Order: sequence, then C-alpha cells, then structure tokens
Amino acid sequence: MSVTDPTWSVVATVDEPPALLQAFVAWHLSLGASEVFLYFDRPDDPAISLLAGLPQVVVMRCDEAHWLRLDRRRPFKQEVRQARNASLAYRQTRSDWLLHIDADEFLWPSQPVADCLAGAAVEADCLTVPVAERMFVAGSQSDSIFSGVFRRPFSSDMNDGSAVFGIRNGPTLRGLTGHTIGKAFSRSGRGLDISIHRPRPAQGSEAELISARAQGLELLHFEGLTPLHWIYKLVRMAKVIAFHNGLVAPPHRQQQMESVLADPKGALELHDLLKVADVALLDALDNHGLALRAGFDPADAMRTCFAGALPDLSADALDAWLWAERGELLHRRGFSWLQSS
Repeated sequence: MSVTDPTWSVVATVDEPPALLQAFVAWHLSLGASEVFLYFDRPDDPAISLLAGLPQVVVMRCDEAHWLRLDRRRPFKQEVRQARNASLAYRQTRSDWLLHIDADEFLWPSQPVADCLAGAAVEADCLTVPVAERMFVAGSQSDSIFSGVFRRPFSSDMNDGSAVFGIRNGPTLRGLTGHTIGKAFSRSGRGLDISIHRPRPAQGSEAELISARAQGLELLHFEGLTPLHWIYKLVRMAKVIAFHNGLVAPPHRQQQMESVLADPKGALELHDLLKVADVALLDALDNHGLALRAGFDPADAMRTCFAGALPDLSADALDAWLWAERGELLHRRGFSWLQSS
C-alpha cells in the first residue's frame, strides 16, 4: 500500500440510463480512479456494450451464475445485492482504497483525490465522505441533467429546520430528500465487509472499525436527474416494498411515496417544493453554510473517455428514455399525464 500516493477505485451496482453510467465512469476515471467496478443488476442491460471495452472498467453481469457463485440465489433486497457486490470488489481490487457509491453520486474533491487519501491516519479503516444533494434553481434553464446547486444537510442542532426553512423542510431528512449520512472509502486489506454507507468488520471479527472523516472530499448526489426521474424512483420504491415483505423506507421517504401515489397530479408540485431553490432559499442556505455551487459538468471527461462522443445529456432525452424503458409502471400508477405535460 502506498501512503504518499495511494490508489483508489469505485464500485457501484447499476440499473440506470446509459448516459448516466457513461458520465459516472468518465468522471471518476478523470479524477484518477484506477478501476471502476460496475455490477449490472440487469445482466442483459444494453449499456454493457458501451462500457465493457474500457480497460479500467470491470463489468460484471449479475446473472444466475453470478449469484450462484456468491449466495446460491439472487437476494430480494437491492441493498443486499449492492453490499455483496461491493464486498466482492473489495476482495478483488488492487487499489489501496475502494469507494462504494451509487451511479447518481459523483465524488467532488477540492484537491487531487490521492492527496486527500494520503492524509488519512494509518489506523483508519475507512474515510467518510459527506453528501450534498442537487437542487434545481428556480427560473434557470439548462440543457444538462447535471445542472443546479447542491444542498448540504443541516445539523441536528437546528432541530427540524422548520424555523429556518419552513414548509420547504417538508418530508425530508435534515433538508434532503435522499440520504444524509454520505458514503465511505474503505481501506483495502483490512478484511472488511462493505455495506451501503459504511464498511463493517468481517463477520465473526471482534475488531472495532476505526473511522475518520475524509478531508477535501464531498459527494454530489443527483437524487432525481429530472422531476420525472425523481417521481419514478419513488413509484419503483413503493412497488418493491409492496412485493417484498420486510422492506421498509425511512419515514421521510415513506411520506414522499405516499404523497406522490395519493395525488399523481400533485407530484410535480411536491418535487418543486422540496427540490427547487428560489432566491430566498438559496440565501438561507448560504447564511448557514449549506449551499455548494460546484459547477459540476462531466462533459469534457466524457469526451475524453469516449473518443469525443457525447450522449444527449438533456432532460428531454433522459425523460424519453424513462418513458421507453420504464413507462409501463408510470402509466399504471396514474402518471400518463406527465408524458404530455
């Protein structure tokens, strides 16, 4: 393991629009990732052909043979599939550190990632990376699904945030519609099991996990690439929970799902309430140090990675993909009106 110039890799279990996966791969390779492990939850995913030929990308089809090698059957819970895939990558990586994230999450460093990792204490098993969630800006127009500003979660000592953010706090967790805990780099060679947000000591181990906060790193979470994408993810989550007993959503997610499914015509209004920042909200976020204007744009990295080719990164293109590939569920749950809105 290199202490002064550590190497790092990324792993994700994916079932996403091809353009998002191309951006995910290209961005992290541009930051210096040695490997990008992609476990395709759909073994026949067409996006595999776009990425399998890249030398630093490890593509795994999560077919029956894959799960037979790991657990004899495909786990029902998405989180279990993600954790087992990430743990497999952890055992296989040649890098000093492995970051387990989702395909809609992008590392945002203030300096080279290797420099951030080099500052970690030798005894640290993992480095936590805080999250900032993308918000759209009211009145702004952009051709990219990656436009916007980012909102950091408020601290617990701000109570429920209502005094500052009022109704905009709504069904959120510390101001975010997704998770607030962030993700983590796991140091290789420590015999860890990788979970969703943090690693843990291997089963049966009595060792205690030593964790530290990464310096100079944040995670940009695009929790809904478009309003339609955000709505679809909630509808899909509700379907999974309904068909697999034992799965539960966090309270703020449960409230979001219930609101969207109870009133499909009000779904966009709820989205805009929670995920669109006007001047007043941006001022409040600025005053509390919760706004991040990252200016994130993976286009140049994508051109470099894919020989100058750049897919359509517009919201219209992403929504067209959703209707073509996932539209049946949206139509069945009463969201057909969004296709012509």
